[in-house]
Amino acid sequence: MEHPVRRLIWLLIPLLLGAEGISKQSVAYKIYRNECAANPKYLIHWNSGEAFPSLGIGHFIWYPKGTEAPFDESFPKLIAFISARGHAMPRWLEGAAPWHDAKAMRQDPRLPKFRAFLEKTMDLQAAFMQARAEDALPAMLEGLDASQKHRLLTNYRRLAATPQGTYILIDYRNFKGDGTSATERYKGEGWGLRQVLLCMPEERPPQHAFVTCARKLLQRRVQNAPPSRHEERWLRGWFN
Repeated sequence: MEHPVRRLIWLLIPLLLGAEGISKQSVAYKIYRNECAANPKYLIHWNSGEAFPSLGIGHFIWYPKGTEAPFDESFPKLIAFISARGHAMPRWLEGAAPWHDAKAMRQDPRLPKFRAFLEKTMDLQAAFMQARAEDALPAMLEGLDASQKHRLLTNYRRLAATPQGTYILIDYRNFKGDGTSATERYKGEGWGLRQVLLCMPEERPPQHAFVTCARKLLQRRVQNAPPSRHEERWLRGWFN
């Protein structure tokens, strides 16, 4: 049987150009609204206290040269995904991020054209997020016992059976990772999609169970984070 996420890629993500052309019912627009308040200025952002910018509708991370951080660097993978589909790419997007801090980024004269590029490729950004959510499933099952595999697969399938649940899987996987990376842990405890799916009780409506567990694990992440990161400042936005 065709995977439900793969089946929905072409149903929910029409290959449109530009933010104005994206259907307000599409996954791309929902992510854009949720992550960027449907405002193009938030397609290029550098969070206070971070060593890297967050770009596009999925806040894809792009590390400057020499930066070491535990989080998955997703922007170069997005660029490779878009390029493989025949989209013309600005050459300077290859390699490391060209800015060493937020001030340097804001002063870059290429930013207006870069923002236009990110607006124009929102549909492909969402398709990239969908593909990554689907591809992450085998890795999320590795190392689990039979009962854990059953729970994770059951909750995944329950969510993927509806368009809203598919959006939840895509958005959270991009938002906080698939939960398989050993570096994305504080005090040995993760907060990714794998951990949320394992937390969910099967007897509750899947969307409500997902929200409850995600809030619980993100709260735990903040409590376990190094105090110097002050992650409590982001918790309200994460909950929203």
